[in-house]
Amino acid sequence: MTIAAERPAAPIFHGVDTVEDQRFYLIGDLRLISVTTATGVIEKEALVRWAASLAAQAAFAELPSVVIASRIKPCGNTGSKCAGEGGHDHTERCARCACGECKACMAAWIARRHSVHTKRRSDEGKAVHDVVEWWSYTGEIKPHDEDIAPYVKAFQAFIADYGLTPDSFQVSEALVVNREAGYAGTCDGIVEIDASATVAAAKLVSRVTGVSWRKAKKLGLKILLIIDFKTREGEEPKFYPEQALQVTGYRHAPIIRIKNSDVEEPMPATDGGMLVQLRPDGVTVRMVVTSEETYRDGFLPALALTKWLIESGPAAVSRNSFVLPETIAARARKAAKDAAPAPAAEPAPAAA
Repeated sequence: MTIAAERPAAPIFHGVDTVEDQRFYLIGDLRLISVTTATGVIEKEALVRWAASLAAQAAFAELPSVVIASRIKPCGNTGSKCAGEGGHDHTERCARCACGECKACMAAWIARRHSVHTKRRSDEGKAVHDVVEWWSYTGEIKPHDEDIAPYVKAFQAFIADYGLTPDSFQVSEALVVNREAGYAGTCDGIVEIDASATVAAAKLVSRVTGVSWRKAKKLGLKILLIIDFKTREGEEPKFYPEQALQVTGYRHAPIIRIKNSDVEEPMPATDGGMLVQLRPDGVTVRMVVTSEETYRDGFLPALALTKWLIESGPAAVSRNSFVLPETIAARARKAAKDAAPAPAAEPAPAAA
């Protein structure tokens, strides 16, 4: 992987702040919304059905326990958070701990099945990205757990199909920044596809350039693409519109920061965006539309809605948003009184 020449240091990257399911990049004195938080504002019906399916499966799998729990009075501690941060170790129990056996506790356990699976899938995705990033630097597949082996095998098939080498990755896991629009995100990579490498590469270049794949291969045409890796547990490829918006956000960020530094570079001129879906049954490469129109009509409205929900949403339904005139007047009088200078103290009597 190539690394750009040194530039003067930019504002310091302080890390990522997570509030519930929202993520923010802290750069200098800015708090920038993450690309995935912005695209996450889109309702995902498939995820709702998936979560409901997991809950149903858990209920049938634990049917005897569910029947028993239905006859046990709620313990009253179902929502207790005494274990973990700020409390005792999760292996210990106290009088405030949830019993885990009553009707309310069983219902809560079933409802959380999708969260458990989501965390597992997230951990697997991060592990796969670590393998990909390591390969982009070294050309080696780093040791990894057996549970992600199918995804790693799919990644190896991808680089073989398109004749990629570490030098094909111009950047890997780099932070992109758009201060004007107010967002940032971590791009999986910017990859150069060389039509002379393989037939698959030539056909991909042909789709972007409009040149026949044989001619593109003969001429050795090259394209530069923003790339995003997705892991999918199920068989057969499945893509979603918000994934195109995610890549669009990355592509239209004007700044890219060199990893593990505060050095910034202009975003390279790219020819488009691409999703690479890694599955146990194989890999699917899919070009996605990341045009100026997609950015303007798709990504930016999602970003604007996210900002509104964060900054103005709570006040839109607050009981304090519409205040009585007399309350406003009373507050003004109190503010004026607090701002008034204190009366001068009387001088102390002269000593006898």
